[in-house]
Amino acid sequence: MRGQLSTCQFENRTIQIYTPPSYLDDESARFPAVIVQDGRYLFEGSIEALEADFARGVTQEVVFVGIEPIRRDVEYTPWEAEPLQEGECLGGEGDKYLSFVTEQVMPYVRERYRVTEDPSQIGIAGGSFGGLISFYAAFRKPDHFGRFILMSASLWYPNMLTFVENNAFAKNDIRLYMYVGEREGVGRANLLGDMVPHTRKVYEMLKPKMPGGSGQVLLEMDPEGVHTHSYFNRYFPHGMRFVYPGPNAD
Repeated sequence: MRGQLSTCQFENRTIQIYTPPSYLDDESARFPAVIVQDGRYLFEGSIEALEADFARGVTQEVVFVGIEPIRRDVEYTPWEAEPLQEGECLGGEGDKYLSFVTEQVMPYVRERYRVTEDPSQIGIAGGSFGGLISFYAAFRKPDHFGRFILMSASLWYPNMLTFVENNAFAKNDIRLYMYVGEREGVGRANLLGDMVPHTRKVYEMLKPKMPGGSGQVLLEMDPEGVHTHSYFNRYFPHGMRFVYPGPNAD
């Protein structure tokens, strides 16, 4: 890792903040930032590829802000739903969590790090439920986020297709990346079996909704992909290249 990673405690949570290699070179420069769910695994596990892309200029350098959840099945879900397994609580506190991120975490980060004030350059990312809440933020917090990276987002969630159908984007400058593995949900008899077909449906629903045109949303799929961090880490740099293209991007 050529950048720097620091850890702090904020409001009874652990937050890990990564600053890119050039952060210390110019004290006047401000950087895009990406809020990442479930802490640092998504960017730390792909940091070699990310930093190579930074160095080649194919991806903009960003500040990553990894937030550890307290209870992800409660915080990362947009509304209450029946649990799929014992011990699970689909608590539907997504709006409360997103308000915490935008009203408390982001001001805290901006006080301590040189992060841009331009909301179109603030991203939010996550895998599974973390991808679900990141997607929900595109509709619920348009004044705060403009870049979205969804790694196998839980788009099987009850009533999510209806939500997408009935809502529109409020801002023009949006870029959104989606990834899902084609073997996710295979053999599952419950809602998890809808993982891949719902992701495809949401992608098709989003294309005409994108203010900048269908080229502002991208879906990638891996024919062998299953629902694991290793696949999320493999494709996360692809998402970063798409939503934060650098000066040497294709």
